[in-house]
Amino acid sequence: MDFFLPLEIRAQLVEQQKCLEQQTEMRVQLLQDLQDFFRKKAEIETEYSRNLEKLAERFMAKTRSTKDHQQYKKDQNLLSPVNCWYLLLNQVRRESKDHATLSDIYLNNVIMRFMQISEDSTRMFKKVHSMNATMVCFHRSTFVYNQD
Repeated sequence: MDFFLPLEIRAQLVEQQKCLEQQTEMRVQLLQDLQDFFRKKAEIETEYSRNLEKLAERFMAKTRSTKDHQQYKKDQNLLSPVNCWYLLLNQVRRESKDHATLSDIYLNNVIMRFMQISEDSTRMFKKVHSMNATMVCFHRSTFVYNQD
């Protein structure tokens, strides 16, 4: 029975390493897909932010040239249609900034974290692979020593 034990252990280690390698590859691929997804999402959020800002600015410029703008400056506390209009335009500007911030978070936090996790997974796999090779060597040495 002692003769077969190292072979069985070695076979188990090899099988476990194959499973771990497949899991690591799938995990790294998923993390890459997530990075690509959030990179594209950040791009869309940035574009949307710019478009909202352009929209607000275009209508703000158009409205500034009207007589109602002068009235708005006088009666800012009243809920007139012009004041509601300005509130809406300011809300669109805030929304634009929110989308720009969201894009920044995706690019500088979320994607970077996925990259770190991917690197950690790869590093752990390599470490386990190295330990597995050491274990195989150990079992071979033990087997040879027990034969003598």
